Amino acid sequence: MSDGSPITGIIIKGDGRGRALGFPTANLQLTQPTSFSPGVYAGWAHLNDDTTWYRGAIHIGPRPTFLGASATVEVHLLDFHDRDLYGQTLTCTNVTYLRPVKKFESVEALVAAIQADCDEVRRILKQPLG
Repeated sequence: MSDGSPITGIIIKGDGRGRALGFPTANLQLTQPTSFSPGVYAGWAHLNDDTTWYRGAIHIGPRPTFLGASATVEVHLLDFHDRDLYGQTLTCTNVTYLRPVKKFESVEALVAAIQADCDEVRRILKQPLG
């Protein structure tokens, strides 16, 4: 369920792990605090230089990788041509909770979880936001 407030941040350079795993990731430095609790969410994302709304799997809280990783906000933009977005503003809205944050013991388990999150986002957000 959404609390009605958007999640907005500047896309910063990450470590490239999402792209290497086949899930390009926008790492956000928030421009305002978020009221969302840690978790994985489905939502619509909009870049400041683009009129299109994209479906996204949004991860808030500790990185969904391995124990000891730092906290962040990451967005996997679905159906989006992979390109560098550093310095652009990304806003996520109409956000729906999917699941709690998990830690993974293997790369394979992480990839399977990200794929399941992306599939769930596609299932929930079937129609384009207009």
